[in-house]
Amino acid sequence: MNIVLIGIQGSGKGTLSAKLKDYFDFDLISVGELLRAEAKRKTKLGKHIFEMQSKGILLEQDIVMQVIKNKLKSKKTQNVIFDGFPRTIEQADALDEVLKIDLVIYLHLSKEEATKRLLSRVGCNDCGSIFNKNEVKSTCPLCGGKLVKRSDDNLISIKNRLKQFHLQTHPVVDRYKAANTLVTIDASQTKEAVLKDVVRAINEHNN
Repeated sequence: MNIVLIGIQGSGKGTLSAKLKDYFDFDLISVGELLRAEAKRKTKLGKHIFEMQSKGILLEQDIVMQVIKNKLKSKKTQNVIFDGFPRTIEQADALDEVLKIDLVIYLHLSKEEATKRLLSRVGCNDCGSIFNKNEVKSTCPLCGGKLVKRSDDNLISIKNRLKQFHLQTHPVVDRYKAANTLVTIDASQTKEAVLKDVVRAINEHNN
């Protein structure tokens, strides 16, 4: 089973996909994490990725698809969750050429709540977990790694990313809705409530 998680930045895709990975034994493909890992290598490609992400600008499709194809070659199960991809109609079309998407889960969240969450979040340098800075100290409660604020979690970048979502990614939501593969989940709920709703949607699809 191949699942896509779509949601505005700050809607909780990363946290949710990590829980679903263990709950259902999926291979998780977090495009954002894959790209950030490449950026940390400071190669020519990595520097380009870092610059684009810092400005909140979507990367070129050929770069993103190459990273995804490389990851798919090493997947360990027949079930995949895509976190944060596709973000454009063109990416959705390109993904269709690689594999069939069975279910798309849209985490709906207002721009106001998304901005509030993004400005308050910090991430672990080691395990990549995301937290609200008001709920943790300086180290990750899961692995002890250092918690830092992502370079693209600034107000200018956030505004650009939310605008990009409205212009480029929301049409993807409409595309999958028209294909009758979309389920909409209220992402303003607690993490536990969101997980419960998503698990129910996946089980209902399988049945």
